[in-house]
Amino acid sequence: MVDKFLGLSLPVGCTKDHPITCPMGAGAPPLDSLDFPPFLLCVSGDDLIVDTEIEYYEAMKRANKVVELHTSPGMGHSFYLNKLAVDVDPQTAAQTTGLLDRINDFIKKH
Repeated sequence: MVDKFLGLSLPVGCTKDHPITCPMGAGAPPLDSLDFPPFLLCVSGDDLIVDTEIEYYEAMKRANKVVELHTSPGMGHSFYLNKLAVDVDPQTAAQTTGLLDRINDFIKKH
């Protein structure tokens, strides 16, 4: 499914190793040569691309970037946008609150 979405969003003929979707890949500029402000990477534990997201986080740390990681265990991609789940499911509501609190704390810190 992820490959299908990438095929629709990347330039024709590109693979998921394109710098847009794989900034730590061979076709991307070296991360340590790029100037990034501090950033917060928010990852859902059950996201289909969680492995790539963690790989990105680790690559940013190796490149000495100021990056913080927030994980939402047991949640899928964009779980916080499902209003029905947020309103009805206590776990989704708690994870959404935790995510928003973490974002708020990060903004205050930086």
